[in-house]
Parts: sequence; structure tokens; C-alpha cells
Amino acid sequence: MKVSDYVLQRLRDWEVSHVFAYPGDGINGLLAAWGRAEDRPRFVQSRHEEMSAFEAVGYAKFSGRTGVCAATSGPGAIHLLNGLYDAKLDHVPVVAIVGQTDRSAMGGSYQQEVDLACLYKDVASEFCEVVTVPAQLPNVLDRAMRVA
Repeated sequence: MKVSDYVLQRLRDWEVSHVFAYPGDGINGLLAAWGRAEDRPRFVQSRHEEMSAFEAVGYAKFSGRTGVCAATSGPGAIHLLNGLYDAKLDHVPVVAIVGQTDRSAMGGSYQQEVDLACLYKDVASEFCEVVTVPAQLPNVLDRAMRVA
């Protein structure tokens, strides 16, 4: 099973019905997995990453369920911040899944690389983790959902 397939499977296990996202290179694997997963959970494409986060927040506020958003690395990850701060300040459960530069290219300023742990340390102060090997994913994703 591919890591991206596992992500969607775990989201289904957590009864996540929608993921609000904007496509980009950093999450291409995840986008391909949606095709294999028959759009479960439903991929809801926004017009901008910022809207993905706000849509997840609105979904969480009005449904009482955890909102999930996704974006690519670099500027895509940065654009999620406004919505994620709205979630944090209103105490609304939202999980953000963000792509990152390939490990072998880290430190080389490849594809507008951003230090995501540093960037998210305030807005995601309850839980923020970078997954670098597939074995980390089960615990990290489950913990993110529990903390949210």
C-alpha cells in the first residue's frame, strides 16, 4: 500500500467525509490516491489554499466534526495559515495535511522549500509533526486526529 493510500484509508477510518484542498506538486501522490479511493473521503477543490483552510474551519464549526484541509509545500502551506489561525482562536478541530520538499532535496531551496515545523509552531502548537518515513504515519495521523 502506498503512503498516500494509507492516509486516505485512515481518514476514512476516522469517518472524515470531506478534505478541502488545493492541488500542487507537493501532494501529487495524495491527489493520485483519491482516484484509486473513488473520491473517499470526498476531495473538495478550492480556488486557493487559504480557502481550503477556511472551508475546513467552516465545515468543523457547522458540522461539529473535525475539518481536514490539504495543500502543497512552500507558498501553499503558507496560505493555509489564516484559516488555521481562525480554527485555533475559535477552538475548532482542524487537521492540515501539507506536502513538503523531498527529503533528498531538503536544504537546497528546491521548489520554494519552507521550514514547516518552524512556520506552524504557533498555529499548530497543540500538535505539529513532520513525517519522514512511512512507519511514522499511523501514529502521527491518529494523534493529529485525537488532538484535534
